[in-house]
Amino acid sequence: MLEAEIKSTALKEGAIRVGIARREAFSEAPPSADMCYEKPWANAVISFAVPLGTYWIKDFLGKVTRLEFKKVLFESYHKVYRIGAVIEECLKTAGFEAHNIVPNGLYRPDHTFEKTIPDPDLKPPLSLRYMAVGAGVGTFGWSGNVMVPGAWSNVYLGGVLTDALLVPDSLLEEKLCDNCRICTQVCPTGFMDSKEKTTVKIGGREYVYNKKRGDYRCFIGCGGYTGISRDGKWSSWSTGKTVLPEDDSLLPGLYARLRDDPANIMAAKNTTFGSKGVLDRSLENTNPTCAHCGTVCSGPLELRRELMNLLFTSGIVEKDENGREIVKKTQDRTRSPKFEVQEQEVHK
Repeated sequence: MLEAEIKSTALKEGAIRVGIARREAFSEAPPSADMCYEKPWANAVISFAVPLGTYWIKDFLGKVTRLEFKKVLFESYHKVYRIGAVIEECLKTAGFEAHNIVPNGLYRPDHTFEKTIPDPDLKPPLSLRYMAVGAGVGTFGWSGNVMVPGAWSNVYLGGVLTDALLVPDSLLEEKLCDNCRICTQVCPTGFMDSKEKTTVKIGGREYVYNKKRGDYRCFIGCGGYTGISRDGKWSSWSTGKTVLPEDDSLLPGLYARLRDDPANIMAAKNTTFGSKGVLDRSLENTNPTCAHCGTVCSGPLELRRELMNLLFTSGIVEKDENGREIVKKTQDRTRSPKFEVQEQEVHK
């Protein structure tokens, strides 16, 4: 069967899990789950997840180095697209239409940051998260990230659309999120709510995750424009110290000012994409700063707590007079930050 061949190929190429969903599964889902927006002929999606590994996580969250994650991030996005290309070719060889989905960095024309005056919100052409849940690849965690058996949220997602009427897989029955909500604590910009929830309906089943705040909270933070925690006692790898306003309507304008500030040239390059999104971004311009929600959710509760505490005691990244990144450690997280005399130079 074609379905078995596709799944076998994806797993052989490095996916940890693969599944199929038909268009009908998303009839009650949000607009970004409409696969026909991407390709009007689409009848099904082959969704898959690629694990990121864990060897780099403690050094990244502990402010030792982000060099390994930089490589992992860059190589994993390209690996996702390579797997998709193999699936795409398999379908085309069988006589069907197929389209390999760019894994990140593309946005709908009326929901994008790429204008002089950014749009109020951000939406991809097609949500790979919704596709993965509908195809039984994973399920939502409280963060809204997709959790996959054996890898938690520490994965990147890929997908291929086709006009083939493939046999769909069942939704994942396994419950993976234990509602620790550590994801909300490690987000420096307050993107995720720890209490309020939202629901989406996929495949006839309701899923619950946090009611996210303005999209630019994530984009400004993960893009590297700011990274200071709301209590001022730790940071992401960003040297930015802008505290985001509580009013989400102010964020697009704030983003435009940060983007146009010459001091944020590294973040601007990190968030500059081409016609193939992140795939057009060079390794040099790939500079991860946050991704805390997915990175912390990479193992059992005990590990998540350990990683959270590692982040909270990792210090604050700043630049010295020579432009080098250094980490200043706080002596006591229960009081206003008091920096140690010793400063640790870190690898970018």
